[in-house]
Amino acid sequence: MIHSRRRKLVAGAVALFLVIAVIGMTATGCGASANASGGVFKLTEADSGKILDVKTGDTIEVVIAGNPTTGYEWTAALDPASSALLGQVGEPTYTPDSTDQMLVGSGGTYVFKFKAIKSGRAMLKLVYARSFENVEPIQTFTATVNIK
Repeated sequence: MIHSRRRKLVAGAVALFLVIAVIGMTATGCGASANASGGVFKLTEADSGKILDVKTGDTIEVVIAGNPTTGYEWTAALDPASSALLGQVGEPTYTPDSTDQMLVGSGGTYVFKFKAIKSGRAMLKLVYARSFENVEPIQTFTATVNIK
């Protein structure tokens, strides 16, 4: 009798777990695509390496942490073919994390905006490097963008 109840309890827990897992994967799109809202796709560091499907005219925003007080800055590094498909909208903005103006050396957030210009496949690439050093960047953000 006790074993029968335990089996039913375990079977019920497994079924509940599977239902929650399926709902979670459906709600998040299995993690394959970025957050989109009204033609604006917002990407973060967690989206690096992902594939993004957008339409011509859509905007892509990349929000990424950085600290220019170290000499490192994020810059766009699109190849010519990708630049023909994705146009950078203005200069990136930087917002310090701290509202304390006296705090020196704290990090913040860069925001890059790109517009899907025409159909094709583009590689959106940002690099985190010091402009005065001729070495590989210490960090790279990439996303493959399919524009329809």
